[in-house]
Amino acid sequence: MSETDALLRRQAEWQRDRQALSWPEKIRQAEQLRASVEVFRRMRRLHSPGDPSDAPPDTP
Repeated sequence: MSETDALLRRQAEWQRDRQALSWPEKIRQAEQLRASVEVFRRMRRLHSPGDPSDAPPDTP
């Protein structure tokens, strides 16, 4: 089995497992992921305060 086949098989298994979760569990996981992303964004801002990629997008 190639590395690509193994990756696709794992992805399909993950999707089946995710589909079987209840909505409250899916929401809980999404909230945890959102909180983790925010922590990483804050850490990145602290370590590279002059990086323009962290600036909020311009709004008209």
